[in-house]
Amino acid sequence: MLKRLISLMFCLSLSLAAPIAVHAATPLAEASDSHSTMRVYAERNGLKPSSSQWLAVEIEPREGWHSYWQNPGDSGAAPILDWQLPAGVTAGKPLFSVPEIIPVGPLANYGYHGASVMLVKLETGAQIEDKPLILEAEWLICEVECVPQFATLTLDRTQGSGDKVTENTELFVKTRAKLPEPSYWSSSLEVDDEASILTVFMTQGDVEGIESTHYFSGQDGVVAYAAPQSWKWADDGLKLSMPREEGTATPSNASGILVLNLAGDRRVGFEIEPKLTTMATAPDSQTVILPDAASMPLWQAALFALFGGLILNLMPCVFPVLSLKAFAFLSANYKTEANRRLEGVAYTLGIWVSFMVIVGVLVALRAGGAAIGWGFQLQEPLFVALMMVLMTFVALSLSGFFNISFGAESAGQTLAAREGIQGAFFKGVLAALVATPCTAPLMAPAIGFALTQPLITVFVVFSLLAIGLALPFLALSFIPAFARLMPKPGAWMEKMKEALAFPLYLTAAWLLYIFDRQVGAVATLLLLAGLITSIFGIWLSKQGEGKVLRAFAILFVLGGVAFIASKPWGDLTEQAAEVAEDSQPYSDQRVAELVDEGKPVFAYFTADWCITCKVNERVVLATDEVQAAFKGGGITVLKGDWTNRNAEIAAVLARYGRAGVPLYLYFPAGSGEAVVLPELLTKGAVFSAINGSE
Repeated sequence: MLKRLISLMFCLSLSLAAPIAVHAATPLAEASDSHSTMRVYAERNGLKPSSSQWLAVEIEPREGWHSYWQNPGDSGAAPILDWQLPAGVTAGKPLFSVPEIIPVGPLANYGYHGASVMLVKLETGAQIEDKPLILEAEWLICEVECVPQFATLTLDRTQGSGDKVTENTELFVKTRAKLPEPSYWSSSLEVDDEASILTVFMTQGDVEGIESTHYFSGQDGVVAYAAPQSWKWADDGLKLSMPREEGTATPSNASGILVLNLAGDRRVGFEIEPKLTTMATAPDSQTVILPDAASMPLWQAALFALFGGLILNLMPCVFPVLSLKAFAFLSANYKTEANRRLEGVAYTLGIWVSFMVIVGVLVALRAGGAAIGWGFQLQEPLFVALMMVLMTFVALSLSGFFNISFGAESAGQTLAAREGIQGAFFKGVLAALVATPCTAPLMAPAIGFALTQPLITVFVVFSLLAIGLALPFLALSFIPAFARLMPKPGAWMEKMKEALAFPLYLTAAWLLYIFDRQVGAVATLLLLAGLITSIFGIWLSKQGEGKVLRAFAILFVLGGVAFIASKPWGDLTEQAAEVAEDSQPYSDQRVAELVDEGKPVFAYFTADWCITCKVNERVVLATDEVQAAFKGGGITVLKGDWTNRNAEIAAVLARYGRAGVPLYLYFPAGSGEAVVLPELLTKGAVFSAINGSE
């Protein structure tokens, strides 16, 4: 029975190799950009309440150009569909057809030659607002060069009988035939440092005549896209061995499409979600096997969260805060046992409340469709900036520059007066904040599990994570025997307190690095200016007791922090632009300056999503021979990064008759006329341009 079903499916899949014919279909909306056209088709002639409707979104590029799958591979970009829908209408994720391998030099992409179609399902409620549907789309088209495309389409189809549109039936039939089939077999994927092994639990009798296979991974980190994949039959099923890129991130899931190429040019794809086992090399060269988060039992996730939170206390940014709180137990005049327990609860409550706020925001954003995870707040430069300022202030306080009154600033009699329930709660909040950039062992699978579960499970797992982080201080608060093991107070406490500042200085330096990578050097300078202004205010407050002086000090402290909170860096064009050490950012002004100085210039225009660009950079520009030629000829290299929109770079491309990147220009010494190099760059072309212009 299974063989017959698969045979029938194979017959339907014969159309995979043929282009989708849409000539007779009638689009709801159509928009063209420079190198492609997008059309939207409806399967039915209107939206009825409490029903569903399928739309087909077609991308038709110029002849010879291609678009991309949901995972574009080594480079490229997946299409982005941003729907603005009437109340009562929701859109599902787009369904992609089985992709092709698009090799480019030593790299490879996943995408489609010619026209491709995505299916989108609309669901309607009992009431539908009488407004049009608006689709704002962005997609990438590449041949040798790559060109981003944009379109806004208005679909006025909220009214209608809901009957099928006859002329569009063939389009939807052929599109569905190109979709991957649901898998009939269970599967597993083992990922280690060098390769991924996919096992599909089938027999040779299930599918006959397999000539080759390929696994299209749905996310990075599973396979090296350009590397050949090998397969064989084993006792437990079909096994694929797929090399991985060295140093790639460990994948969080293994979903993808398994393509079987069969005799007679038959090709069929199966959508599979293998059980994932990740094997990573630990520092002691032993192997640690982490279970698939989706299949983890609740009790295991709870234990992982508890012990992960406990281990989190050893992180360099968390440990000083825990140590400060522990100093409270070293005073002979410390408060009663009841007060000590209350402070332990307050400290725990500070951590728990902070975690719940962070998790609440995380869950809300994920429910809105945002692809974020633990530590998502570090993706916001403002949060990173404020955390860096906080870490610096705390470290300066520990170093004796000023007093935040943590309760450990002077060991002895004043300690009891400076401690309290409010102070303990604040330390809990601080411990939670400084812990958010970190992921301790066992935390990742627990958090990954929790974020796929109902809210009550999320609450349980993250509550146990908070308890694990608070556990050392709770033990000191509630178990007198532990408190008696603490050393006696003395002058050493001041030295220890000062020493604990240095892990926080390192944490502040790391946060500054993250901030610089996010928004660039100019923004980092503005952040440091605000920080130094605040530190000056603190210093000013120590110069006397006058009210005027104190008012000026407060003005500088709050003014510096307010300056940072106002995000003075705005939308700097440096964001996400990586400039190589041996290159400078491109600008027309910089070219003119260098030409006036009589210096030769090599300018290249690239983007992170441009596969041709990355191949040229890897096999030509980054080679020792070309780098030596640049240095030997005194050539200044300028890099124009078009990863994000940039009007100046777009104008340069248009000036040289290009709609997209890559573009390579060589300006001989003292000449404003550029030699335009070919898009498929070679070392010979670079050397010829340099030598022919001397």
